Amino acid sequence: MNRAASKNNLFYRIVKLVRDQDSISRAGIANRLDKNPTTIGRAVDVLISKNIMLHTGEKITGGIGRPPELLKFNAQFGSILSVDLRLTEVYAVVTDLAGKILATKKQPLSSDRPEKSINQLVETIRTLLQTTTELPPVYVIVVGAPSTVSTAGVIEWAPSLGWKNVPLKRVLEEKFGVTTLVKNDVNLAALGEFWIGAGQKSKQNMLFISVGTGIGAGIIINGELYQGATNAAGEVAYFITDVNILREDGGEIGYLENQIGRDGIIRSSQLVARRYPTSKLAELLSQSGMHVKTRKIFSLAENGDIAAEIVYRNVIDILTIIICNSSVMLDPEIIVLGGPSAWNWPTMIKAIKDRIGTNLLRPVHLMPSELGKNALILGGTYSALKWLPLFK
Repeated sequence: MNRAASKNNLFYRIVKLVRDQDSISRAGIANRLDKNPTTIGRAVDVLISKNIMLHTGEKITGGIGRPPELLKFNAQFGSILSVDLRLTEVYAVVTDLAGKILATKKQPLSSDRPEKSINQLVETIRTLLQTTTELPPVYVIVVGAPSTVSTAGVIEWAPSLGWKNVPLKRVLEEKFGVTTLVKNDVNLAALGEFWIGAGQKSKQNMLFISVGTGIGAGIIINGELYQGATNAAGEVAYFITDVNILREDGGEIGYLENQIGRDGIIRSSQLVARRYPTSKLAELLSQSGMHVKTRKIFSLAENGDIAAEIVYRNVIDILTIIICNSSVMLDPEIIVLGGPSAWNWPTMIKAIKDRIGTNLLRPVHLMPSELGKNALILGGTYSALKWLPLFK
């Protein structure tokens, strides 16, 4: 690393540390980063001059000598525009650098032609940028996509959108002239939960499992997102759960997503409902068809409908397998369950724990998401910090 890159890395580490504290002194920064106090003092002076760090006006009292001044992060230095690419809509949000939501925009997303939906994404971002001119400048755009994403920001394959090999980072940077990050949606949600959600209860190691249209996992190891050699870590839909699966074709979305992704749950429910034509589940499906909300199916199960209970137990079993296998492999401090499905996670977690029983070497600590559908957005804010112009 050359001298300029080393200096910018130090700036980033200082700002990241201060952002995650209410306030801290220069000596506290030097101690936490294990750096020479003089070096830290000079770097802090630069960051204060750039207005990304501020004096709080408070001092630490009770010690010997001159009381040190406390510093804080200036969340209004700039803003981040994060985008959640969902099944039927684009959800775009501008936050300050501490994750406070400043503006939002939702736009229906077409699924018939990739070109059309990409243009809808571009127009959503353009409209939001035009309505936020009075806010701190947007320095980074972050897009969470339901796909594996290359290091060059290419969406490799997003089945729910019909997008394949879309160079989205290049497209958006050419359109807006703003640094753009394109990341897997579950990875971003994992970062959001780790930063200011349920993951705050872990120290360094967390697994986030998301269920909605599909299923995936985000892995945090030693405080950092782990993406694997090909950026495909966490694609738990391809877990092999028994030998019979080896004889089947996982297809483009994986065997387990075919089972407990949204469409898989609805197909399973339709099959069960045929066996129980007088059930509440059959009645619900006759009214809603493929547009039924999976949480309504599970609500029937929780209220004793025998047909819905069969579907519910299958989902619990598959989630339990994913959690057990992941826990043995990664040994995380906590596993957070969430995603866009808005399921009743506290009740489901109890059912999963009952199913796990004493099958694991170590107890597993399960928690529901605290950020819900905003986990991805806040993960975008978290991951964008190092891409501010100040650190380039």
